[in-house]
Amino acid sequence: MKVPFRQQASEFDCVPTSLINALVYLFGRKEIPPFVVQRVYRDCLDYESARGTSGRAIQDLGFWLNCYNEKSYVKFTIETKYIFGEQVHLRRNSRIIKCLNANGAALLCVHLSRYEWHCILGIRYERGWLYCYDPYPRTTRFINNDSVQFISTTGHHTPNLKIRMDWLDKEFNQAVTPDDRKYILGDYDDRECLLLNRIRE
Repeated sequence: MKVPFRQQASEFDCVPTSLINALVYLFGRKEIPPFVVQRVYRDCLDYESARGTSGRAIQDLGFWLNCYNEKSYVKFTIETKYIFGEQVHLRRNSRIIKCLNANGAALLCVHLSRYEWHCILGIRYERGWLYCYDPYPRTTRFINNDSVQFISTTGHHTPNLKIRMDWLDKEFNQAVTPDDRKYILGDYDDRECLLLNRIRE
């Protein structure tokens, strides 16, 4: 049984929520070890007063997932890759697109403003658009640009957001208005992403 995507419960738990959404996207309910769910929430929200998740926590969780092995959950085998800086792009030979084309998922850290980060889940690439699930659903009042479109979900694992690749791949020197800074990867020095693929025997 596939579990539906979930929304974040607070203003700050976008990373653990998106990571759990990645796992339920890749695995069925009976295939996911409960200890993995516990570990995700334990290790995320590591900023002061639990106001967000650090890149180090994301990287460490990815490494831990790669090594996870439990006899009662033999189907839970996963490969993650933490990429950062110049590795995070949507141009030719993009590791993100390769991951999605292999039925994987991508935990993307995007900007909502110059200093505000948010985590969304990339699940499909199609004709210049990246289809995502944002755990903090928004409306067209949040951003006024055709390059970012909100979608009504129609199923358990359907996207609620699509972003044009050239928009998402912008740096801050290309952003003029406040709206231009929303849902972009931003400057290369700050970029990070966790790629997740299920390993099938």
